[in-house]
Amino acid sequence: MRGHTAYIMRKYFIVIACLLFLQMAGLYTNAQNIDIENAGKNIKAKIKDKKFFKINGGVNLSSVFYNGNAGSGRDPFSYILSGNVSMRLYGISIPASFTFTNRGFSYNYSYPHLPNRLSLHPKYKWVTGHIGDISMSFSPYSLSGVLITGVGADLSPKKSKFKYSMIYGRLQKAVAYKPNNGNTLATYRRMGYGTKIGYDNGAYKAAVSVFMAKDYLNSLEKKPDSLQIYPQQNTSISFEGSLPLIKNLVLKTEYGISVLTKDLRAPKISDSSSVKGLTRLLGGRLSSSLYKAIKSELSYTIGSSMLGVGFERVDPGYQTLGAYYFTNDIQNITAIFAQSLFKGKINLAGNVGMQRDDLDKRKSGTSLRNVGSFNLSFVGSKRFTGSVSYSNFQTFTNVKQQFQYINQLTPFTNLDTLNFRQLSQNSNFNLNYVVSQNKDKPKNLNINMSVQDSYDMQGGIITKGNASRFYNFAGGYNVSNNPKAMNISSAFNLTYNKTGGTNSIIFGPTVSINKKLLNKKVNTGLSVSYNNTFSPDKTKASVMAFRINGGYVWKKKHNFGMNAVGMTRGMKGPLGKKSTYDFTETITYSYSF
Repeated sequence: MRGHTAYIMRKYFIVIACLLFLQMAGLYTNAQNIDIENAGKNIKAKIKDKKFFKINGGVNLSSVFYNGNAGSGRDPFSYILSGNVSMRLYGISIPASFTFTNRGFSYNYSYPHLPNRLSLHPKYKWVTGHIGDISMSFSPYSLSGVLITGVGADLSPKKSKFKYSMIYGRLQKAVAYKPNNGNTLATYRRMGYGTKIGYDNGAYKAAVSVFMAKDYLNSLEKKPDSLQIYPQQNTSISFEGSLPLIKNLVLKTEYGISVLTKDLRAPKISDSSSVKGLTRLLGGRLSSSLYKAIKSELSYTIGSSMLGVGFERVDPGYQTLGAYYFTNDIQNITAIFAQSLFKGKINLAGNVGMQRDDLDKRKSGTSLRNVGSFNLSFVGSKRFTGSVSYSNFQTFTNVKQQFQYINQLTPFTNLDTLNFRQLSQNSNFNLNYVVSQNKDKPKNLNINMSVQDSYDMQGGIITKGNASRFYNFAGGYNVSNNPKAMNISSAFNLTYNKTGGTNSIIFGPTVSINKKLLNKKVNTGLSVSYNNTFSPDKTKASVMAFRINGGYVWKKKHNFGMNAVGMTRGMKGPLGKKSTYDFTETITYSYSF
């Protein structure tokens, strides 16, 4: 069954690729009037033209030196070589990017994905290729941003309403388990391929994508079963569309299916098994499971107003091998609105919704969350702007009765834990004021205040130690002297934190100055900050930090830079005194051509 399923999917992939090739050939043939003699003349003319071959881009080399006794575990020396190069040959554009670091060449450690990167993105008219270390996104429910070492392509024919994408390559290399391999776990060699076809006529949109990934069982000699790492296989399919129901009313929907086989060594599904449908067709193993997800949004826009409602439901355990992270076992219902007033001087936006989990009724408790946010931005004048925002996250948890799921609850569960409430609120106020609009010496003032409040409630009582409140005030004043190419800024930060009945205060100033020298070819900067922390246990901590930077541009193509950061930390309290320091220096060189 497994071999037959893989055979069917490979045939599907090959047929799609052949159809794309035939359609491209037809479009190209219909669009071109082939004349061999004229074509030869055009090629000769292009070769004589200086624009026949063109290359531009830039490279950057950074060296980082570190010294300190804070125990950060950083290497004393590291370097990163990166660059972006764009080549154009006879109308074909070939962008390329690369990143190399000395950590990528270490023989002591192995990684599923090397830190070094190299990718090419050749482009000719409506065809874009991807070669090397690349990533593509088909759908959040199938392929979504996973790094793949391989090849891919995006096709957008100008005279066609269809768009095509395809990819094939290695998702991760085989890494054997080694005790000295740090936090890197063992991995099987994983390969994957997928395709997406989309249709867009301006009003109606539709797309379907398929992605398959599979681990190679023989890629590891010693199987890491004790680490609960098993060879997996996955097939995910996504359908999406956008449909205008009436004028200004649009419905968007996406539906995802994922069949995940958690262990390829599990027995095959027998003919007498009750497992049928896609699970049997695309998985074929007793460890295969089918998951579903759906997301819909209905929005209505008229003038500067917008109203909408959204719904999302993701099955418990939903996962694909084409994404790094998934939020599953969740259902969201959300209402949103946006309004612009007084010719855009005031903008309002907000949303309110409800979220719950335990969709399959298998958990020992159910959580119901109320989520809401509100944002207001305003433009009082050319000098005065500001914004206000508020959001809350409220959770209600109801633990099920012990006799209902006696094996899922401990005997120590108290009656007052049957109803649990958690609330988190955030509010922010930001104000910007132009003190002086003088072109030579502008002055600006910025004030920001924020409050965060959270608490836990059990049995209708806020227990001691389960509440926290966080206040922050930050103010900054900036003065520029454009004729002298100089900028001076100062800031002050104050934070008050109350957590678990313990209060702490953090405050301190920051001053910085930036100056351009030698006809503005040399940039220099210096900043100093000092922060103090006071706690009720008479513990006092201070942090002094300084930053120095400089840069020089030579012949508009060569850029030299230096940045140094030094930081000292001192602590004094009942346990004695302690001090640490860190120093990091970064030297950079970049060349553009």
